[in-house]
Amino acid sequence: MADIDRYFARLLAELGAAPATCLAGAVTSAMHRSGHACLPLARSAGRPIIEVLEWSSAESGHVGGDLPDHIRQTRLPVLADLEVALSESPVVACGQAHESKRPLVLDGDNLYIYRMFAAESQFARRMRELARDAATPCVDVARWMREVLLEESEATIAAAKIAVSRQLCVVTGGPGTGKTTLAASLIALLADSGLAEPRRIALAAPTGKAAARLQESVRTQFLARALADKVPALRDFVPVATTLHRLLNRTDTLIDALLVDECSMVDLPLMARLLNGLKEGTRLILLGDAGQLSSVEPGSVFSDLCATSDSGTSPLAPCIVRLTKSHRFGPASGVGRLASAIGRGDAASAITVLKDSPDTYLADLADESAFDRFARQTAEEWAVHIEDSRAGDAFPARRVLCAHRRGPFGANRFNRLVERRLRDTGRIPASDEFYPGRPIIVTHNDRVTGLSNGDTGVVILDSRNRRRVWFPDLAGQDGDDARFLVSPSRLPEHESFFALTVHRAQGSEYDEVVFIPGDADSRVNTRELLYTAVTRARNKVTVRADEDTVAAAIRRTTARATGLPDRLQE
Repeated sequence: MADIDRYFARLLAELGAAPATCLAGAVTSAMHRSGHACLPLARSAGRPIIEVLEWSSAESGHVGGDLPDHIRQTRLPVLADLEVALSESPVVACGQAHESKRPLVLDGDNLYIYRMFAAESQFARRMRELARDAATPCVDVARWMREVLLEESEATIAAAKIAVSRQLCVVTGGPGTGKTTLAASLIALLADSGLAEPRRIALAAPTGKAAARLQESVRTQFLARALADKVPALRDFVPVATTLHRLLNRTDTLIDALLVDECSMVDLPLMARLLNGLKEGTRLILLGDAGQLSSVEPGSVFSDLCATSDSGTSPLAPCIVRLTKSHRFGPASGVGRLASAIGRGDAASAITVLKDSPDTYLADLADESAFDRFARQTAEEWAVHIEDSRAGDAFPARRVLCAHRRGPFGANRFNRLVERRLRDTGRIPASDEFYPGRPIIVTHNDRVTGLSNGDTGVVILDSRNRRRVWFPDLAGQDGDDARFLVSPSRLPEHESFFALTVHRAQGSEYDEVVFIPGDADSRVNTRELLYTAVTRARNKVTVRADEDTVAAAIRRTTARATGLPDRLQE
């Protein structure tokens, strides 16, 4: 529990709340910071708040600060008493009274901060509205897909039918199942059928690197499949993708269709803002992988959304398509079989693949000393890369991913060890902050430069021998093929990186991934995190852990507190 949670409790007290309500409010605030949309009373009432906080902060791995003994021994009231206290409180809105905009909202057995309740309610309502009406397709979709695009996949054709007959189309699928290929197909179909003017088709993703990947993939598909020749309306169309934040700040909001990729990374408040900003009649196409990690911020929107497809009674079920055939990983691919086993929760098969496949490896990292030795080894590999002046290779082909940001097996410590080793061995100047080859990750959004938290770049020398930071994932963001270069003096907050957390790596792909989970009993290591780490790799995966750690991670699933699944059913 952090200071902000305690300050929130004091505010509630100043507004006339009883101690029980203040305590519940502080815990709800802490839950919100840990990614949950609400405090589930049935699960939490009567328990010591330390237990509730430890459960709620499982993904971050820490409760959020040292708690005094008297707080550790404090329990939330039992359910009946807590419900009475909340229902009678002047700071809690109940049921249909949530329009009063009190700080807390009690909805059924869930207690919300008002902002999260409003976002969840608004998102669910808009999604049901978009899913409600279906029109007769104005084109024979199956015939068009087969004759124009030579597409025979039943799942892809099903998604195309939804896209032309409904305002909402949701597509989930694992790595290499053809989501971005489908994106190009849907753009062509909507343009050729007259349902969307190409200049009013918007492409977006939650991060700059994800937007750049979407843009590059769609452009590649346009060229490889000669879509501009097959669909005359696309002849002057240049696909340009942007981040969701930039899209929401645009003044030209006339959009016929909006396609959003990497939706598992989009948090609840941002998704609610997106839907609230949609104009009447705009088609919404959401692409993502429901098996990946949810957003860092509150909510598990995309996985909750895709889960409704399992219910025949949900109004959203007819709008959701699952792609299951992987075009990236063949039947013999160890990476593909490993990802599939993790997704199924089959620990035994996953461990077998790691040990027996030629492109997946299980190598123990027994203790901190082994971690340090691996960091020194990685420093030698980076030294070779830094000395190599080839401008086309911004980063080494192998990327180290850590489950934790802090701690003995965390990315922060790994980065410090590698950079210290490079300086100690004279591979980089001791006093040169922006040495050529330095890998940089931005840690703060900056509107002036257009850089976002998580963008990665490398220091280079430009044609005039000036030091610049090149962000290769952002090249061509505005339809321009020029490099995205920023002067070091203009960089927002940033740091060196030689390893990333899995959350930071989400939305990226690498030739080879080395994943360091850390302790076997760490609550951070979940099935979703392991799946996300493995699916960042195109060709090769090494998990630096023992079998017990892998098995424990696969058994441990992420469970975020949210009322969205029930709201989507209404």
